[in-house]
Amino acid sequence: MLHLQNYFTIAQQEELLELARNIAAINGGMTTPTMPNGARYNCSQTSCGQVGWISDRKGYRYSKLNPESNKPFAAMPAELTEIARKLAILVDEPDYQPETCLINFYAASTKSRLGLHQDNTEHNLKPCIISISLGDDCIFSIGGNNRKDPTTDLLLRSGDALILHGKSRLAFHAVKKIIPGTSNLLKNHGRLNLTFRQVY
Repeated sequence: MLHLQNYFTIAQQEELLELARNIAAINGGMTTPTMPNGARYNCSQTSCGQVGWISDRKGYRYSKLNPESNKPFAAMPAELTEIARKLAILVDEPDYQPETCLINFYAASTKSRLGLHQDNTEHNLKPCIISISLGDDCIFSIGGNNRKDPTTDLLLRSGDALILHGKSRLAFHAVKKIIPGTSNLLKNHGRLNLTFRQVY
């Protein structure tokens, strides 16, 4: 795992925020997905790239079509592709191909969270996962490759980048808590998270 604190300047964060807003607009807005058990997520999301990550009663998977519109997801902006590739080089993955970017929005509430899970729906489980934090701070928990492994809490702030690679690629992790009002990047506060994955 590589945690890069304050990796992006305020100006760069504002540019990333604008890119995320444009992607959401192209896709018709953010949606709140349903888990296979019927429960709703505590965050809203959208995707860009060759495929998008989706969740519903049928399970977790990638799709070329946005289920909300039955149209392809927004293309990944060249700026995001370049950022992901540069970050991947830092963990010795020069051939990294960012094929999708999942954008999650957590409202400015301590109830906003994402439970402990493992990113394992990709066809290729070796390339790193790259995460960029924008907006309010969050408590991020990360454990081992087994759900019952002990976890460690990490504070992620706006402008931070986190890369799960090598042994940490399949580590169980969670967004434990959002700390409202810790950033003024988003007008109404909250946290935006951009996660890049090479799916194939």
